Amino acid sequence: MKAVLTRVEGEGGILVVERGGYVENVFYEISEAPRFFEYIVVGRNAERVVDIVSRVCGLCGVSYSLVAAEAFEKCLGIEVDPEIRMLRAALHLAERVKSHVIHVFYMNLPEIAQAKSFAEFLQRNPQISRYAQDVLMWSRKAMEVFGGRFHNVVNIKIGGVYRVPDKSDVEKLEKEIAMVIKAFTEFASFVLSIKPSDVVQNVKIHQVSLYSSSSEYPHLSDRVSLDGDVYSVAEFYKSISRAMQVQYSTALHYRVKGVESFVVGPFARFNQSYSKLSKEVRDFVEMYDWSPPLHSIMHSYVARIAEAYDALLTLEKYLDTFKSSAITNTSSIASTKSGAVCEYAVEAPRGILYHRYIVDIGKVKVCDIITPTAQNLAAMSDIATVAIRGRKADASSIAIAKRIAISFDPCISCSVHALPVKIITA
Repeated sequence: MKAVLTRVEGEGGILVVERGGYVENVFYEISEAPRFFEYIVVGRNAERVVDIVSRVCGLCGVSYSLVAAEAFEKCLGIEVDPEIRMLRAALHLAERVKSHVIHVFYMNLPEIAQAKSFAEFLQRNPQISRYAQDVLMWSRKAMEVFGGRFHNVVNIKIGGVYRVPDKSDVEKLEKEIAMVIKAFTEFASFVLSIKPSDVVQNVKIHQVSLYSSSSEYPHLSDRVSLDGDVYSVAEFYKSISRAMQVQYSTALHYRVKGVESFVVGPFARFNQSYSKLSKEVRDFVEMYDWSPPLHSIMHSYVARIAEAYDALLTLEKYLDTFKSSAITNTSSIASTKSGAVCEYAVEAPRGILYHRYIVDIGKVKVCDIITPTAQNLAAMSDIATVAIRGRKADASSIAIAKRIAISFDPCISCSVHALPVKIITA
């Protein structure tokens, strides 16, 4: 039995294996063709690569550019002005707000609120819809101010940014953010007050997020936490997490030691780093009887609400800083270093995004990009299989499998991957 995935980014489907009319296994098929970004950047200057990879994802382009720039800067010894780092962080947080609000409002909320369609939800809750739209439009405006445009932003470069925002534009954002935060809390209150009863409890599954010894909520790092055990990104993606190809998907699947699946994204970040959210956010979440650990992936929207709120509060502080200081840009520094391994990770809205490059005299020789969705696909299948195995293979089982997929907010287009063909002569 097959079903098409909807309310997700990209093209994919659900494959349900049944025996005697009852579900035995569930697989999520990724049918899109690879787009070969890892090959497109080979031979190109590192500076150009930062712009190219922003095209991998329509919603998370800032994350792709940011982690590429950070990887090159780290291995080539390039210093970035602290205020420019703050500006890039602000752009990344604006992207997080935009992505989370789009997901919760457009893709997750109609089902959480038990509406038959998005149109029905809008009709029933016009004011809540206006609150969500107000926040979404402000986040787009913030991305334009910090990044030049709100979609596929290409303002980040090695060593800095291409342009800094006009002070007048920053002041406009700063004047509006109090109203935006109020609109967001109204929207968030509505979402968190809903207590869905028909949720799927997770199987025992690993959780992975970036690790930092600072008090900052996961953002950028070269270390990851696997259920509290800390590894360098190099060790985790070389030895702990193993990639596998499966017949039914053009995306790679990742498992711990090639066996056990794991979850990345807001669900894992919230459960592992809840104490690093601001007290205001924690108090707000707990007011509606939500606190870690979240036990079901279907409650990921709670984590997205908390993260978006925390991002808005951080942006409020950044805007106050930008308003009272003059940001001076820096230029990237050309490097002739040979054989440098440049790797870093960022918490994109959907989860850990890992980039690894080998650079020779300023040009990329090898590129490896591991996306959040590719890391989550095995967990999606495992959770769905446990949830509906033994149930009748009917529309209600398919609905559960769809809701599990939507809860992960998969970016199917990002996850497609190509591997080189090896021919072995016996």
